[in-house]
Amino acid sequence: MKKLIMGIGLVALAAGCQSVYKNDGGDANLRPEIVRDVAYEKYDIKSTPVESIDNRIGLFGILILGGIANHYADNAPAGYFDEKVVALAKNGAYAAACEAAKCDTLVGTRYTIDYHNYWLWEEATVKVVGYPAKLTGVEFRKAKID
Repeated sequence: MKKLIMGIGLVALAAGCQSVYKNDGGDANLRPEIVRDVAYEKYDIKSTPVESIDNRIGLFGILILGGIANHYADNAPAGYFDEKVVALAKNGAYAAACEAAKCDTLVGTRYTIDYHNYWLWEEATVKVVGYPAKLTGVEFRKAKID
């Protein structure tokens, strides 16, 4: 009986869920809100894309390890543990890509997310591809009030 229970436990521990999906960064809040009717940002956008990969590992639901970025591109959203692992990996990949391209932001970002959820740990590998853009100035216009 002990062997059966240990076998079931090992199978449950070794089996994991895998999800792979792509998005266009629509849920990534990597730029602060501005008054869009008054201030218009001007960017110099390069024609060659830049890419970066970041990997995070979450252990026991409390500890997140890994990452290659020296800084964060934005604050990672608060939420469940698996959301934090993916958000930190997205954030790290974005920050590393901007750092490598020496730019302020990426335009037309595409994320490839490979997320594995094993019972006691989780792994998120995120690849971001986008066009580097450097802020060159801001143009101010009067707001149109109707």
